[in-house]
Amino acid sequence: MAEDHQEKAAEVEYELAEMEHDADGLGDKIHEAQADWERKQADPAVPGADDEAHRGEEEGPPPEADPPGSP
Repeated sequence: MAEDHQEKAAEVEYELAEMEHDADGLGDKIHEAQADWERKQADPAVPGADDEAHRGEEEGPPPEADPPGSP
């Protein structure tokens, strides 16, 4: 019975190590994507990446989003 617990503990520790490794890899990908996005925002040759496209978002949906006849 103690052997079953030891086997299960070893299995869970292995799974934990795999999850930690995957989390580290995901964190790296997130940082790479953020750095890539910041490079694109700084490059005027990349359409749609500048901050000007996001101005006015707080004002609500664009007028064309309102159905005809709505107030």
